[in-house]
Amino acid sequence: MTGINRDPNPVERDHEPITIKPIGYVHSGYLEPTHVAHTRRGWTHDSSTIRLLRQYKAGLSGLQGYSHLIVLYWIHRSREWKMPKYHHKPSHVKLFATRIPVRPNPIAMSVVELLDFSTETGEIEVRGLDALDGAPVLDLKPYIPDFDCWPGACIPDWVERHLGSHFHSGVPHSESLSETENEPRPTPTPASQEEFE
Repeated sequence: MTGINRDPNPVERDHEPITIKPIGYVHSGYLEPTHVAHTRRGWTHDSSTIRLLRQYKAGLSGLQGYSHLIVLYWIHRSREWKMPKYHHKPSHVKLFATRIPVRPNPIAMSVVELLDFSTETGEIEVRGLDALDGAPVLDLKPYIPDFDCWPGACIPDWVERHLGSHFHSGVPHSESLSETENEPRPTPTPASQEEFE
């Protein structure tokens, strides 16, 4: 093909910043990272509300019939996340092999159950969203099993072991007690992206 100018080194060129504008915000009872519960079957069974900005509420039209949504949101308090003292991650596992929130671009994705929505108010009620209260929502997409579900997908053994043994009740850390002794759990240490690089 002729007449097309291609950058021979697209990875090495100066990176221009990307502007992302939220389409709405999460309203949830989860006020701290330790409040979010999860089990082997998912993050949480609690419900929360996404409130879209006025100019986007009409975009909800047509969601009837979908049971689940994909929610992309900004982890606005990612730097507050702490690595548990007794974490499960092997030393050779680095940033992009984990789901830790401390990332170059703290974008999260959750598949949630769609409970209700209104094009008049721009509110969407969902179940299973692990976002903290006030998290900016970047995008919503309908969950389509034919495209988004891979029953044959596999995970590393260390993740399998973790999922089979670790459950987080969602009780605030300061109120949690050890299962083996009646003393507070060890205080986690602040995590940084550099630990995984």
